Amino acid sequence: MDMDKQRILIVGSSSGRRCLEEGAGVIIAGRGEAKLSAAREEFGRPGALETAVVDISREGEVAALFERPPAPRA
Repeated sequence: MDMDKQRILIVGSSSGRRCLEEGAGVIIAGRGEAKLSAAREEFGRPGALETAVVDISREGEVAALFERPPAPRA
């Protein structure tokens, strides 16, 4: 699969290293900004890694996540 053309959403986790390594854009969604910030720092690929504070038990927050336009990729 050509991962350069893919966007991957990871919910409830602050990981996604393999997808980033394969060249995919990754969105990590979770409830805690601290863990999301740590993931951004750890991966160090701001053009490929997006984060979103989202509680997936709240329908409106999930809908808003899917309505977000993709961030420009570096």
